[in-house]
Amino acid sequence: MTARLVGFDLALPEDWVVLPHVVPDVDRWARETARSLVSRSGRAPAEADETPHPGREALGREALVDPAEALADGIAGVARTVADAGVTGMETAFLVRRPDLGRLDAMLTLVAQQDLSAEAFGADLERVVADGGENQLVATEVRGDVPAGAVRGLHLMIGHSVPDLGEGVAHLEERVALGVFPPDSTDMVEVTAIANGVGAFDDLPQAVLDLLTGLTIETEVAA
Repeated sequence: MTARLVGFDLALPEDWVVLPHVVPDVDRWARETARSLVSRSGRAPAEADETPHPGREALGREALVDPAEALADGIAGVARTVADAGVTGMETAFLVRRPDLGRLDAMLTLVAQQDLSAEAFGADLERVVADGGENQLVATEVRGDVPAGAVRGLHLMIGHSVPDLGEGVAHLEERVALGVFPPDSTDMVEVTAIANGVGAFDDLPQAVLDLLTGLTIETEVAA
């Protein structure tokens, strides 16, 4: 008997914030969420760099960046990225470890996929890596098992060219693309995590596998 996936839920630690399915006013929601996070953190905003350098005297004291403002920009960016993707049923969350620093640490998305085996998913990832050419700097296999099922996928380091910074300069993106395959089912949950810069995690694949221990997948036997 084949079980079909009918729902899933991921229990996340409190420093992850879940993006609502509908955000009527993205900028307003982002500002309110950012202010709430900074306020609840109980930390004073990080101070500006006071290291002396040429020209500092002419410019005067460097202004402190409002962490809530910077954080709101990042949150709004996540919301718009998800809206532009237009994927029905996608669940999204973002990680904010230190709201007082005004930045997101990672973005996580989950979406159910029907009739996608581990082999087919792996072949899809291989095609993505091949199509990425030289931009795909590293692609390492990730395998694991969590209570919801077997986990298979890739850990990727991707180089994005940044023309404004000069020829040959690239922004390095770290991400994992995983599938969680419940037993006795032809369906799966696709999981993507993108870190905000290399170094945000000591071990991003393991961090995501740890998160997925909180994933519950609901299935029912097809008639």
